[in-house]
Amino acid sequence: MSKMQSEKNVDLFYIEDNEDFIDFVGIALKKVDTSINYSYVTDGLQAKEILERGQADSPYKKAKLILLDYNLPGVSGMQLLDRIRSESYLKHTPVVVFSSSDNPQDIRNAYSHGANAYVVKPIGMANLKDTIQTVCDFWLNKNQRCS
Repeated sequence: MSKMQSEKNVDLFYIEDNEDFIDFVGIALKKVDTSINYSYVTDGLQAKEILERGQADSPYKKAKLILLDYNLPGVSGMQLLDRIRSESYLKHTPVVVFSSSDNPQDIRNAYSHGANAYVVKPIGMANLKDTIQTVCDFWLNKNQRCS
């Protein structure tokens, strides 16, 4: 399943296999900033296919932020992160690993694969909204990106 964008560039590309959590993040994003254009996919293989296309007119080419689940079926989050870092059009795109795991080894592993940040998924809608607001405010508004 996915919410795909066809015309507008994507601000935030979310790769997450838990559809309930995708819905919660979508609600939180609407509460934080209704102008954020986001898209998601629910498995690593679909994300890999989208990222490998890399066409000049792809709405993902200019994504300002990728939110990536660590534990994905099929193609793992870390395999996707390696792929993202190998693509010239995406290698400077910030990737925030957004995971339910707080295992120090997972965190080290994410950073060693090129994650820009690692955020443990919060419990509760109010905490999720606060976390999404912090992540989006920094990475979409305050962070200076390469052109």
